[in-house]
Parts: sequence; structure tokens; C-alpha cells
Amino acid sequence: MDSCLSDIWLHKDTDAFAQVFHLILTENVSVDYRHSETSATALMIASGRGFLSQVEQLISMGANIHCRSSNGWMAVDWARRFGQTEVVDLLESYSASAGFGNLDESSLVRASGSALSAEDRELLTAYHHSFDDEKVDLDLIMHLLYNICHSSETGAILVFLPGYDEIVSLKDRILFDDRRFADNAHRYQVFMLHSNMQTLDQKKVLKSPPPGVRKIILSTNIAETSITVNDVVFVIDSGKVKEKSFDALSCVTMLKMVWISKASAIQRKGRAGRCQPGVCFHVFSRLRFENMLEFQTPELLRMPLQELCLHTKLLAPVNCPVVDFLMKAPDPPPALIVKNALQMLKTIDAMDPWEDLTELGYHLTELPVEPHLGKMVLCAVVLKCLDPVLTIACALAYRDPFVLPTLASQKRAAMLCRKRFTAGTFSDHMVLLRAFQAWQKARSDGWERAFCEKNFLSQATMQIIVGMRTQLLGQLRASGFVRARGAADIRDVNANSENWAVVKAALVAGMYPNLVHVDRASLVLTSPKEKKVRFHPTSVLSQPQYKKIPPVNGQAAAVEALPTDWLIYDEMTRAHRIANIRCCSVVTPITVALFCGPARLPSNALQASSSYRVSSDSSDSEMEDRKTSNVSLLKLDEWLHLKLDSEAAGLLLQLRQKWHSLFLRRMRAPSKSWSQVDEATVRAVVAVLTAEEQSAGLQQPSGIGQRPRPVAAEDRLLASTWKPTNTRRSTAETELSDSSNAEKVLMRSACPRLHQPKKYKQRSILCSSQTSDDRSDQSLVKSADRSSFPSRCASPSSPVCGKASKSPSPRQNVPVRYFIMKSSNLQNIEISQQKGVWSTTPSNEQKLNRAFWKSNTVYLIFSVQGSGHFQGFARMSSTIGYEKSQDWGSAAFGGVFKVKWIRKESIPFRFAHHLLNPWNDNKKVQISRDGQELEPQVGEQLLQLWNYIPLE
Repeated sequence: MDSCLSDIWLHKDTDAFAQVFHLILTENVSVDYRHSETSATALMIASGRGFLSQVEQLISMGANIHCRSSNGWMAVDWARRFGQTEVVDLLESYSASAGFGNLDESSLVRASGSALSAEDRELLTAYHHSFDDEKVDLDLIMHLLYNICHSSETGAILVFLPGYDEIVSLKDRILFDDRRFADNAHRYQVFMLHSNMQTLDQKKVLKSPPPGVRKIILSTNIAETSITVNDVVFVIDSGKVKEKSFDALSCVTMLKMVWISKASAIQRKGRAGRCQPGVCFHVFSRLRFENMLEFQTPELLRMPLQELCLHTKLLAPVNCPVVDFLMKAPDPPPALIVKNALQMLKTIDAMDPWEDLTELGYHLTELPVEPHLGKMVLCAVVLKCLDPVLTIACALAYRDPFVLPTLASQKRAAMLCRKRFTAGTFSDHMVLLRAFQAWQKARSDGWERAFCEKNFLSQATMQIIVGMRTQLLGQLRASGFVRARGAADIRDVNANSENWAVVKAALVAGMYPNLVHVDRASLVLTSPKEKKVRFHPTSVLSQPQYKKIPPVNGQAAAVEALPTDWLIYDEMTRAHRIANIRCCSVVTPITVALFCGPARLPSNALQASSSYRVSSDSSDSEMEDRKTSNVSLLKLDEWLHLKLDSEAAGLLLQLRQKWHSLFLRRMRAPSKSWSQVDEATVRAVVAVLTAEEQSAGLQQPSGIGQRPRPVAAEDRLLASTWKPTNTRRSTAETELSDSSNAEKVLMRSACPRLHQPKKYKQRSILCSSQTSDDRSDQSLVKSADRSSFPSRCASPSSPVCGKASKSPSPRQNVPVRYFIMKSSNLQNIEISQQKGVWSTTPSNEQKLNRAFWKSNTVYLIFSVQGSGHFQGFARMSSTIGYEKSQDWGSAAFGGVFKVKWIRKESIPFRFAHHLLNPWNDNKKVQISRDGQELEPQVGEQLLQLWNYIPLE
């Protein structure tokens, strides 16, 4: 190792890093190995020489950036000393995102030990020489428990532990291993509190135990604030917590055990004696407490920022880059981390190279899930396999529905339950789908609770997923992707839901670039930034299929059993040096070629064999050379290269271009009817995917496209109250909930770019032959230039169309009136469109009646609260009477009145962001309240937006 480090420094030999990484990964050499003479680590040497990619790899492998060499320099000092500015920025960004306050105890004693007496310093040093400061001292906690139980006869004990493993280990010690407790196990009630454990029996923790029985609660930080147990008198605080953080440099999520903050320590102390005097034992030194962070690291600094950047683009001022806008936060994330998030959004085509939102990006802001899950759902709509993808996306967006077993001995049984749901598909996503469908059937059969207990499933999580499905589907309806009837109705968008190959194609499109490749030679998984990746223990792919007893080398056997060489995954995590991938599915190379990579490939993406083949003089096989000459190389990105037959590669590239063109058209005009060419494109994609799946020997399970059963009333209520905050997402992310912040959802500072490159046809809304009752509608729409979209500054001012220039109404001097009608749900809009009636609140009735009698025409523009769209407009055709309708669920509505719907297409708010209403303090029209009247010129311009339908 010394020789490798010396070669790297003296000769700038980057090839020597291959040997360094090999020793670290396979020979158990520490990533922080120090040179025997200089104490320099590999990270310091790479930083000093400016080897940026190697620095990133070492950091991703867990290298400590705070280590010091013999001259006192850290890695960042080496980079500064030798002028490596890019490495300095990288290390400073990582240091800011990694947080502080986690120095080891010996370093603390050296740095701040002067505040301690000599005896205390000696005792503290002796203790930490005998115990690893990075672990939880369960022996010490057991001694504390024994001391409490023998010094006090009553009072529950609450023990704060970092995670599941520590909780189960301590429980086993109390009930089985430690004879001081095990011999009198009947005198103790032990409860476990964990967010991923079954909640059915956790209510018992709130009940007082029988006389003579001591209650011991083993909990994570969930008991800090979420749960209050009144009879807790004693608290034992381990001082540790498992904190999830995201390394944006390597795109790896890390669940690290770290020291808590001072605020958490004080909060835990407050759990003791909520209703009576109590005592708290902190299992850490006073010196450690003084060096803790004041508060926990903000989630803005340790969670993925893609969704935040997406919404920031809508909220930021016109000429303010996302990076500059986020720098104004109280604890701003490092600029490099923000730039990496923006690059990821560009990779998935949510942003263009100039950081403007694309058509896809706008739609992703409307969906209350992470961007890659939103793209997955939208691809499923176009591929017509929505229902199964909707379930999978909601499960991934919220949390794993499987819970941790309460006994360590049940781990194998829990894994077998997962495997039963795979249906031989080599897919964790299938497990989520099958589990949800089986739970729905169990619920309809009346044994939901027993089913969850048997299969280690969380009933509460399943109910949340139902609510999320309802909300997501409602947003797709509001955006025009799913229609109430006819083409693109719920049946049409599920035409291919029974085809698992098509479902996986939607998953691949959404998961990209989360892709790993199988190295058959060494039987390992590799990714762009990780040389070696393992399956997470919870993945059904972590062991060979159908084997109940895992072999000695389970990972290699699992990799060898895979039927294809490509896998997608939801999340890459790191607990140790080697990264793990969670929620994986095997996919075919054709699926990768069609749905991975950017929508627009460079001109040299497909290379003929002559441009990359290396000739060999030693080969005398003409057949081999001829075979090689028929192979082409398809480059989808810097890492994703596929070798294909030249003829097949050309055909595949054509099909890929047709698919991406179709997807782009659907994003531009979601509610537009499908053409025969569009349908043919989808059929061709489905046929290719199906044939490839069969040739790979992958099974096609049945029943995956079955529609979920009707949602119960309580689930609809759940759907309306669910907000997309979960363990995977940052609480700092923008949430879209009501009309008051709808402006933020789709606000853009410039004219809508969505249609600028295309030609448009003007559809005359009201200039066809009409009855006398409809003639007043003719005054609505003025013709506009066919090649331009309405300007943000002014509306088209060309002459009015057809007979509209002459007013047929006898009341020519009375103006046309425009009102915004808000609805709490899309169902009311659909009822109105079907029956031609509407009902509003009593406060609006008098205003609308007066406008109807005194005006020539009253137009009503409809919008569902929180949808980010106008759902169309109608003409008021009768006064409001006293008769009420039973179709509307609220008793707060008044009488019904007739309306004549003129346009039923949805238009995003972003098309109207330039329209300000002088009669509402110059606020944008999309943030109008229910019953708000629009200034006539603004109302006319708003209705003109329905004139512009994008052509293909």
C-alpha cells in the first residue's frame, strides 16, 4: 500500500489507484490507510494531485476528510497547497453536507479535555480505550437497567436506541440472555417502538402494567416527540440516532449512526417524568454533550434536491438561477450539490441545457411525487399500463409496506413472505404490486388485519398508498392525461397493464439513470460510480430464487442466477464500504436501449463497427471478423454503451425516436386525441418488448393489471388529507395543496415555451352556425395570428371572427361578464359537463343572478382547487333557483342553474401567468377566489387561450 501511494504521488500514476481500490475492496485494507512515513492517506494524495474522480470514489467509499497527515494537513489543505481548486470546492461541499459534531472521543479529550479534572480525563480515556465509541454500549445500559430496577420499585423505563438491531439485541438480553432479568421475566414487560415495526400491538405501551410488573420501552427517536408515555420515570439516552443522508456526489443514500444534537438530548431528558419527577441517564460524557451540534443537520443539507430545484425554478424570479435562489436559505446547500441536482433533472429531460423547464418538467411539478417517479407515471400513461405503475410509484414514494419482525428469528420468515409475491419475475417491484393486490383482496374478504400480521405488512402504510393513488389519479385527470370517458379513459390507459414487460418499460424510463450492469466474469454488479454493488438484504434478488437456505457466497450465486445483464433499482444505500441497491428488477437490453438515455441522442450515438473495432493481426478467422463487422455500438450516455447487430441497431434507433416523439407530443397536448400513427407506435413498442421478454426466459405473471376495488369513504378522506411528506423526501419541498399557492405551482416569468417551436391551428370556438340563444357567444373570441402565442404583455388585437363583429343582441351596450368558479374536486366538474348544471355558494348567487340579468353574456371559467389547471369554461344560461341538487356532496351549496359548456379541455395555469386582474389587486387570474369577477379585457384574453391547439 505504501508503494502504491508513493507511485501516485511521485509519478502521478493514476493507474496505481486501481490497485489501491482493489486492496480496499477485497483485502480489507482501510480506506483511511496512512503512509508509514508521512501519515498521508489516499484521499490526501488524490486531492494534492487533483485527481477529481478518484477523490469522489474515495469519499463514496467512506474516506474521512478530517484525517490529518504528519504535517497537520487535512485533504482540503493538500488541495489548497497545490492549487487544486476543483478538489477544494468538492471537499468543502462534502464537508458542508456531511455535518460536524462527530469527532471520536479521543480527539475530543485532546481538543477540549482541559475543562476536565485529571481524574475525569483519565477515567474517560480508560473507558474509551475499552469500548468503541462508534457503537452503543449495551452492557452499560444493562447495568443501568439492573441498578434502576433494584433501587426503585415503580416507574416505567424508556431507553433511546439508534435502530432496529440494537432494539432487538437489548430485548433478547433482557428476556433471555441476562440471568438477572431472564430468571424473573414475568416481572417485566418489554415493548419496542420503531417506525417500521408493526403498529397493531404498540397501543399497549400506553397502558399501565399490572402491580409488581416493570415496563421497559426500547425505542428509536420516535419517542422523542411522536409518543408520550405518562408513566415513564426513568430515561436512558444512548446519545445515538440513525440519520439518513444523501451523498449527491455519488448519488448514494447513507444511513449513518451519528450523535444526536443538544436539542434532541434536552428533548429526551424531558421524556422522563412528564407527570411526576423523573431521572435521565445520558450514556455519553459531558464533554461529548458540549461538542454536539445545537440542532440536527437540516434536511436541506442531507436529502436529494431534485424536486426542490424543480419547484424553485417556478418560484424564483425571472433572471435568478436556482443556485442563487437557494443560496438565500438560512442554511443554504453547497452550490456544487445544487448543480448536481440540476444536472440530474437535465438527465431525465425535466430541464433543458439552459435550466428552463421542459414540457415534461412542467407536468412533474404538478405531481406530488419525486421527479423520477412522476416521469414513471407519465410514461405509464402513454404506454397504457397506468394502474400497476401507479401502485408501485406510490409505494416507492411513501415507504416499504413490509415491516421489521419483532423477533430476530422471524427475519427468514419475513423474507419468504416477500419471495411468495415475486411470481418468478426477479423483481422487487412485483413484490410491492402483488402485496398491494393481495391486501386489497384480503380487505374485501374481511381478514385484512390477519393478512398483514401473517405477511409482515403495515396496514397503515397500505391505506396511505390507497390515498396516494387516488390523489395521483385525480391529478392526472385534472391535467387531461386521463379522461372521464372515450379515448384516454381509465380503461384505455390500462390496455397494456397485464403485460409485465410494458410495465417494466415504464419503470425503466422513470428509474434512469439508476441502472446497474452484471459483470459475468467476476459475478459482481457495477454502476457508473461504483465498481462493486451488492443487493440489499431486503431484496428478493439477494439470494438465488426459490432457495430457502442461502449458500455460503449468496451474493455471487444470486448474481449468477440473473437471467439478464441489466437491472434497475430505486435507491442505492451505503452502510459500509460496499454500496447496496434496494428495490431492484431485471430488465432486458432492448428495454434499456429504448427507454434509457436522453430523448435526443447526439448524431454519433450509433457507431458502425469500423469506427470502434480494434483490428487483430493474430486472428485468422474470417468468420469471426465478419461477425464483428456486423456489430454496432449504441452510446446512450457516457457509461451506457450497448453492442447490437447493425441492422437491428438501426431499426431500434428508429423505434426509439418514434417513442420519444410520441411521448413529447403527449406531454405537449395531454388531452388531444390519439392518431393512428401514435397507436401504431405503442403497438410496435409493446410487440418488441414482449418478444424480448420471452426470449430472455422471463415469466409473464397474470393478474397484474387488475383494477383496485372501489375506494371506501374513509380512504377518499385519507386521499384528500394526504401530503407527500415521507421518509424519502425532504420536508423543505414545495407542497401543492390549495388554490392559494396554485400560482407557485405553474408560475413562469416568460411566455409559455411549451408551444413556441410548433405551428398552431386556430379552432374557432364559437363561429359556427348557432341558434339564436347562442349568438351572444360570438362576441367572445377574436382571431389571432396563426403562428404566435398570446404575448405576456398584450393580447392579439386583430378583427373579430365571422359574424362576431356584429352583435346580434338587442342589448349591445351591456358588457360581457367573466367569473372564476372554484371546485373542491374534479367530480363536480364532470357532473356539470354531463348534466349542464352548476351550483355555487349562497354568497355568489346574488352576484351571478344580477350579472345574468344586467349583462349580455356571463361566462364562467372553472378550476379545481390545487389542480394547477383551468378545466374549461361555460356560459350561464339560466338564473339560480331555489332547487338544490343531490349530486353535490356539500350542503353549503345553493340552488342549481343551467350552464352551457363551450370548452372542456384543461389548460395549465402557466399559459395564463401573464394575465393580471385589476379587479383583484392586479393578482394573477389563477389565484382568484371562488366567484371572483375578471376585468372584461382580461377575461376575454383568458378565454382566447382555448383557441390554440398544438399541431403534431
